[in-house]
Amino acid sequence: MIYLIGTSHIAKESLDKVDHSITGIKPDLVAVELDLARLKGLQQNKKGKMKLPIVQKIIMLLLQKMQETLSKETGILPGQEMLDAVRHAKKADSKVALIDQRIDITINKLMRAMGLKEKFKLISYMIFGLLGIGASKVVPVKGGVDLNKIPEEEFIDMAMGYMEASFPSIYKVLVADRNWFMAHNLMKLSADYENIVAVVGAGHVKGMRELLENDGISVQVL
Repeated sequence: MIYLIGTSHIAKESLDKVDHSITGIKPDLVAVELDLARLKGLQQNKKGKMKLPIVQKIIMLLLQKMQETLSKETGILPGQEMLDAVRHAKKADSKVALIDQRIDITINKLMRAMGLKEKFKLISYMIFGLLGIGASKVVPVKGGVDLNKIPEEEFIDMAMGYMEASFPSIYKVLVADRNWFMAHNLMKLSADYENIVAVVGAGHVKGMRELLENDGISVQVL
């Protein structure tokens, strides 16, 4: 059985869900949406540095700034739930697997896939987002979004649909391709481990579940 835990990387609810699930299930293996470089970066609280052309560098800096701005509102380090998953796995005497694609490969694929128009469109949207302009028009939600909670499935579906329609290259590289990569790794791991808890971003859960179930693997979303 593979137990999928969908998280928001800055939500306190994510920390609680990871804690309760791993402590309660005591799985043979805990799989996390990380590669080795990102795990070390989180453990040392350091940002990865990559040499990129100016437009790509602007995009990465804006993404980091947006993440920092949101995390200040919740007081949760982005990716803390992944670190907690690794820590709880050790307490439960579970093995740990890093199932995500290497971050440098993902970024290089993303920058190659995006055309100049899509890059500048993304930059403008992120700047407006930092200024608090237009967010409600992108994915309208009654009562706003509680950053301390994991978004509801309806909101996630709307957000993923918007990304796929407005930024198809970004959706393919960051969501669809990584869904396949992580699901494929879980398929291989399931041959050796009976019970696996996989901690991934909430936007990956639906796609990964479909891929795993299509391969005949039992999946439960927590």
